[in-house]
Amino acid sequence: MFVALVAHAIIRHRLMDLRLVVHRGLTLATAVLVSLLPVAVVMTLAWPRLSLYLEPHELALVLGAIAVVSLLIPVTRDVAGRILDRYVYRTQANFRRTVRTASTTLSRVLELNTLLRFLTDTVVISTRSEGVAIYLDERGAFRRAAHDRDPAAGHFATPDAAPLAAVRALAATRDLIVTDELMRDDATVERHALHDELTRLNWALLLPLISEGTVIGVIALGPKLSGDPFYPQDLDLLMTLANQAGVAVKNARLYAQVVLANEYISNIVATIESGVVAVDATGRIALFNRAAAQLTGLATADVLDRPDEVLPACLTDALRRSLAERRALTLPEAMLSDGTTTHPIICATSPLLDPAGAVLGAVAVFSDLTPLKELEAGRRRAERLAYFEGLASGIAHEIKNPLVAIKTFVQLLPRRTADERFVEEFGRIATREIGRVEQLVERLRTLSRPTDRPARPLDLRSPIVEAIETMRAAFEEKNIEVSVALGATPCVVVGDHAEIEQLFLNLLMNAHEATPPQGMLRVELAVTGGHAVATVLDTGPGVPSELLERVFEPFFTTKQRGSGLGLAICTAIAQKHDARLRIANRPSGGAVFTVDFPLGVDALVPA
Repeated sequence: MFVALVAHAIIRHRLMDLRLVVHRGLTLATAVLVSLLPVAVVMTLAWPRLSLYLEPHELALVLGAIAVVSLLIPVTRDVAGRILDRYVYRTQANFRRTVRTASTTLSRVLELNTLLRFLTDTVVISTRSEGVAIYLDERGAFRRAAHDRDPAAGHFATPDAAPLAAVRALAATRDLIVTDELMRDDATVERHALHDELTRLNWALLLPLISEGTVIGVIALGPKLSGDPFYPQDLDLLMTLANQAGVAVKNARLYAQVVLANEYISNIVATIESGVVAVDATGRIALFNRAAAQLTGLATADVLDRPDEVLPACLTDALRRSLAERRALTLPEAMLSDGTTTHPIICATSPLLDPAGAVLGAVAVFSDLTPLKELEAGRRRAERLAYFEGLASGIAHEIKNPLVAIKTFVQLLPRRTADERFVEEFGRIATREIGRVEQLVERLRTLSRPTDRPARPLDLRSPIVEAIETMRAAFEEKNIEVSVALGATPCVVVGDHAEIEQLFLNLLMNAHEATPPQGMLRVELAVTGGHAVATVLDTGPGVPSELLERVFEPFFTTKQRGSGLGLAICTAIAQKHDARLRIANRPSGGAVFTVDFPLGVDALVPA
């Protein structure tokens, strides 16, 4: 069956070839007969007279020559036409071939200069004009982007910018403009002016480059070298080229912007010190900068276009989570090894979405925290040194005064041992000053190392109430009104009851000293967001804004008799309990101390 089908196809093809040969033969024979018919008519009319003067063989020669000449006329005409077109500049463009070639090239070429060069060559070759210039819109001004002209031709101007009148006319019509046709019909003043300008430049034809309904460029052509006008076929060809070129130029410019943006991004990504890794939606690595290679110890060539499994586990997991959850994530600290050294890093990932919300990929940016940690350690060392300098200075100042008094009495004692009053006063003052030193030492001990008693779950309201009760008499003595709002439900934190009571006792003593007689003091306790927030408010003068950051420093005080250790001890107790102690001034006057404790509900176990 298959052999029969093949044979049938071959026979059918042969018959089609035979019919084609017969058809062409008949066509040629008919053309020859039609060409010889006028010759036959003339010879029939002239035969009687020719036969009187010519021999039969001469008549046969004449008839043969006439027949040959008649048959050669079409061939001679074609050859002469090609020669004249070649040397007298009357070339007729092959419309279909030019459009087909131009369409292929314009849709393939994305480099703007190459595209413009092809366009000028195509226009010059297809029209044989004196010159061509292409102007493109650059922020409202149409600047010359490409030009070509025949050096042997007449004047064809190519100014740096296209005339504004020509651009406006093309924008208004969005169609070609033939200079010679501007003066037809009733020409307006504007058309007169445009005609004069185009004639001065020797521009015979203007073509608009249009993209998305907007004129983005102008093609200016000079007259044909042959002196002929632009025929309708020429205009159709040129407008077809211009329409395709408008889209191609737009695409080339967009491509140039994309290339430039990619170069900017590549340069920026290559120069930043943070590692940058980007993956597409399938998890294949699309970007891996120099810093990423240094931090991971992987070569860029070995990871590009590879699955994300080749990355360290912390980066792979972060990128995959960001892709799966379609949200930005931050890894505060992770350990990353480059094969020889392990570094702490911070990593932030974010999904890449298109305008419709579809996931295109994800990007991770990670930085080495080693320099920051070294700076932080240095800062802490400096802070500790500064702290101990201030502490030593404060201790020396606080101990010096009692020692001066004791030293003075000791020096006078050998000469006044018989003076009972002096000896009695010496004993009293020495005992008092030694007590001050002991009290200072005790407070320093509390500041340097709070008690080692184990932390237990407790109701925060209890130590606050006990601290208030301890200060009740002092408040009543100054007629200070105390209001308390601690809530009706237990507020459980983990800590030491005595230390927390000492913290609030110090805060209340500070508020008592700052609040004038008949003032007001308020203590509040609230639970919010997993934290217990205790607040102590007074109606004193507050703290100068420039001193707010120093009030918790040891030995810093604004009081005449203050030691400057009370709030420093409060800070130490708060830090031991993972609490945060803050101070602020009330707009209406007075200071606000806030202690933020983490709730200890999960740690609440029977004692």
